[in-house]
Amino acid sequence: MFQETESIELKRIFNDTIEKEIVAFLNSHDGIIYIGVEDDGTVCGIQNVDTTMKDISEVITNKILPNPQALVDVKAIYEQGKMIIVINVKKGNSLYYIKKYGRSATGCYVRIGTSCRGMTEEQIEKGYAESVHSADLSIVSQVNNNQILTFDILKTNLITKGFHMNENTFYQNYSLVNVDGKYNLLANLFADVNDVSIQFARFEGTNKNSLIEKTEYGYVSIIAAINRMIDRLEAINVTKSIIGVPYRVDKRLLDMKCLREAFINSIAHNSWIDGTPPAVYMFSDRIEIVSTGGLPKGLSIDEFYKGISKPKNRELMRILSDLDFVEHTGYGVPKIIEIYGKEVFDISENFIRVTLPFDKDVLIETLQVADKVADKVADKLSDTQIKIMNLIIDNNNITIKEISEKLDMADSGIRKNLAILKDKGILERTGSNKKGAWKVLKKI
Repeated sequence: MFQETESIELKRIFNDTIEKEIVAFLNSHDGIIYIGVEDDGTVCGIQNVDTTMKDISEVITNKILPNPQALVDVKAIYEQGKMIIVINVKKGNSLYYIKKYGRSATGCYVRIGTSCRGMTEEQIEKGYAESVHSADLSIVSQVNNNQILTFDILKTNLITKGFHMNENTFYQNYSLVNVDGKYNLLANLFADVNDVSIQFARFEGTNKNSLIEKTEYGYVSIIAAINRMIDRLEAINVTKSIIGVPYRVDKRLLDMKCLREAFINSIAHNSWIDGTPPAVYMFSDRIEIVSTGGLPKGLSIDEFYKGISKPKNRELMRILSDLDFVEHTGYGVPKIIEIYGKEVFDISENFIRVTLPFDKDVLIETLQVADKVADKVADKLSDTQIKIMNLIIDNNNITIKEISEKLDMADSGIRKNLAILKDKGILERTGSNKKGAWKVLKKI
């Protein structure tokens, strides 16, 4: 008795739906399609086996892209004295779609339970980016493409490095729009105001049981977020002078070059498509830097240790290189291994964690300095930021539009100041943008 399941599709006759059913299995998981079997599992058989086999071959060869012939096996068998056709489908590594409809909701399908569902635009774009063996941020459109983005921080930094700006070709030259002219995820990263934030968290001991501090560096161009995080890492990376004979030796809590390389690598090689930014965690004995996505496809762990460069985000790497944040020489990983050893890398399919242990001679002074840094984070608020905080204290449900109207400022200016308040650990947003609320973390 046959039964339809997540991996088994039953069809009484061959018809046009076979295309989307094959595509759904190609995009989801291995599956089997039986033709000549009723929905209730009764074997009814088929009459024109040769003609049906020919029609199925036509679908596989000419109606599905990319060509899935290597992943689909078709055969005819006897079952309960009747002929049925069995189509075995293997999951592919590409985004498959019906040629007639292209990469659209009517052309791309996935298997959900016992049915086939059209993919959303976001699923299609993410699947396509993954299918080209790259987390290509320039392919995937930003979720909200109605937003007007500005790139003053990116432009200023590029001009400072000697690059000429041509406003007519700027977006194309730096791959900030996809082929349809829509802002992509790369544009979202570098926009002056965005929804990306890198988390810094400090814990009291050697585990995450007791959180002392949580600071968000972001909601501004990734350039500003990187610089703020590097400044923070510099601040906690204290130096201790050890008096010896005949010389005095200055030691730091961590090797700053290795710390910087580990953090910048987490930005450059993070799988930004899944919406999870890198994070930095500080414990009493170490710092952990975590990025998502694992190694770039096609790069082995041995090649990674040797410093062979295979960018996961090519266009992101290009911009970071132009701004002198990264090099293409593969210097970073071998340097970290030279100082700390391979054991500081924890690499899986879904993430890379770099754990840098503190220098024991400097460790005693570290937490004292870290406390002082945290205490001063909220100092020196601007008049505008104080006004915003007072409005939020009076009404924690107030919207950005309402703040803008009360202070007679543009929304973009309010967002920038809110980002700074979040970075300082003074303010936090809980819940969604529409239905959430503000939470004041520190008094002003």
